[in-house]
Amino acid sequence: MQFVVEYEIAAVILSLAVLFSFFRKKLVNTRLTRVFFLLVIDVLSMSAIDLIAIELNDHINEKIVWLCYLVNILYYLLNAGFSMIFYDCIRTTLSGNIIRNKFQRVRYAVPISIISLLIVSSPWTHVIFYFDEQMNFRTGWGYILMYVSAAIYLLSAIYKIILLRKEASRSQRYTVYFYVTMCITAAFIQGMNKSLVVVGFVFAVSTMMVFLSLVNPTNYFDKEMDLMNLAAFRDVFDQYKFKNKPFRIVGIQMIGIRFLIETIGLENKQEVLRKFSIKLRNACGKYQLYRVSESRIYVYIPDDDEIEQRLVKEIQKVFEESILMGDFRISLTVHIALYKYPDDADEKADVEDLIRSTLSAIYDEEPGTVVHVEKKVLAKKSRELQILQVMKKAVRRGDFYVVYQPIYSFEQKRFTTAEALVRLENDELGEVSPEEFIPIAEQNGMILQIGEFVFETVCRFVLHHKIWEKGIEYIHVNLSVIQCMQEKLADQLFRIMDLYNLDYRYINLEVTESAAIASSDVLMDNMARLIERNMNFSLDDFGTGFSNTATLIKYPFHTIKLDKGMVWEAMHNKKAEIILKNTIEMVKMLDMEIVAEGAETPEQVEKLNEMGVDFVQGFYYSKPISRDDFLQLLNDDTELRRGYD
Repeated sequence: MQFVVEYEIAAVILSLAVLFSFFRKKLVNTRLTRVFFLLVIDVLSMSAIDLIAIELNDHINEKIVWLCYLVNILYYLLNAGFSMIFYDCIRTTLSGNIIRNKFQRVRYAVPISIISLLIVSSPWTHVIFYFDEQMNFRTGWGYILMYVSAAIYLLSAIYKIILLRKEASRSQRYTVYFYVTMCITAAFIQGMNKSLVVVGFVFAVSTMMVFLSLVNPTNYFDKEMDLMNLAAFRDVFDQYKFKNKPFRIVGIQMIGIRFLIETIGLENKQEVLRKFSIKLRNACGKYQLYRVSESRIYVYIPDDDEIEQRLVKEIQKVFEESILMGDFRISLTVHIALYKYPDDADEKADVEDLIRSTLSAIYDEEPGTVVHVEKKVLAKKSRELQILQVMKKAVRRGDFYVVYQPIYSFEQKRFTTAEALVRLENDELGEVSPEEFIPIAEQNGMILQIGEFVFETVCRFVLHHKIWEKGIEYIHVNLSVIQCMQEKLADQLFRIMDLYNLDYRYINLEVTESAAIASSDVLMDNMARLIERNMNFSLDDFGTGFSNTATLIKYPFHTIKLDKGMVWEAMHNKKAEIILKNTIEMVKMLDMEIVAEGAETPEQVEKLNEMGVDFVQGFYYSKPISRDDFLQLLNDDTELRRGYD
């Protein structure tokens, strides 16, 4: 029979091209890359041997019949092995390194073992193939078992994709679907025309798909610094963990990268980073570097104190020297965190959190600082997850509630306003501080739901108890940064207040300066609409961070709330006292009201009164109290004033 071998030749060329690309970039040594290497070698060898087998079969005689049998046995073994190795590639990408039990190992090996035994015994049994008396090549009754074996591994790959469909990426799914389609197509073509040799070509194309979608070296490569990336770091971690041997990671935090573009431009920044990368690679020698973020690089090393100490010193030396860029010398500084497996943590996600959080915690430390990772970071993260789970159910279960802290007016000598504050108490966690749950809520998007709950609770409270009749002019309600960034904030607040038919003047919204800056234009638009309907705004925590007079000029705030830190410092620091006095005078000249937070002693209250503050909020008068206690306080205050009258 005259065979069409052009497809098989193309398979050899395609396999060589994939092999060249495979080795062109340094790959991460993982089980996937090792299995893929076997897959490429299998296809390349199979196609090459098939060409040899076709040539030998055309010129067979009694002297070389043994050679023909040997070459054909090799071809069919490689052919049968491809489907098993392909399935192993898919299984590895989806499940990582799985330690199979005895039954799983047997089940995995049975199809390939049976078909291999039948192939090897074919010269005597003629089950798969044989040469007849006229030296013509024939297939035996068991040839169909080749397709059965391939189908078993093919169906196993499909089953794995279906079973882990949530974890499987689109490229993984498409690779399996493509392979299945190609195999069915090849089997159909081969059955219709036995002279058309296309199986090797189909396998080669499938291998190329695996390479491009699953194993491509560029998936593991950071171009900017010519290092391995986060994906590579994670795959290597899985390999080390699979071996279950101790190892260490040196976490490198490069300080100053974010300012490079501003100072020297993008192209020069990339050049600087490449130079630092070369110096780091030289310092680390044979140990591979992984760039896991813009400023962090991790290095795997053996579990050895001497190696760790030597490497740390070499890394520190790299950052002690500046890099020349034209007429400028560029310097970066470094912080280093040391991690040890499995003592510090043994789960990949925990390890990443541990190193990242430790480096973040020492960001403001001296250059060259070296610390061991802090295990308490994991406890903190576990606590945060607990709080997040509690918050998801808190509104429905009533774990969130609102307390009120009265605000005293010096002019009227009574409580005229109050601040509404959200609290969280749970049977499992007890009372959770706002300093804990508010940042978590902001990070996870729950702050919008909490903000709406607080606002509606306050509106209901104001209307139900008619607090204006008790001398309260309005309630302060805090807005988070996320709320301030909502374009439809005004509409949401109008909807809630209209639901209770509440006059807008009974609510005063508090905004921090950072929230105002983060949502500048959006907030300005919302403020204009809300102020138009008699709602007022307060600038909260003035005196912290970079308190800017430009904020007072730009935004139409009615009230300025002086942060307690600024107030406390002024009580014992002459410079701080001068700043506080001038701040109060400036705000008064801008025709804004002033609330001083944190008043706790009679001396503080007296001094603030002398300075010209309008209102005082603090423990001297009252801590944040429940709704009922707040109402009782107002009733007592009213009765007291009536007694004086």
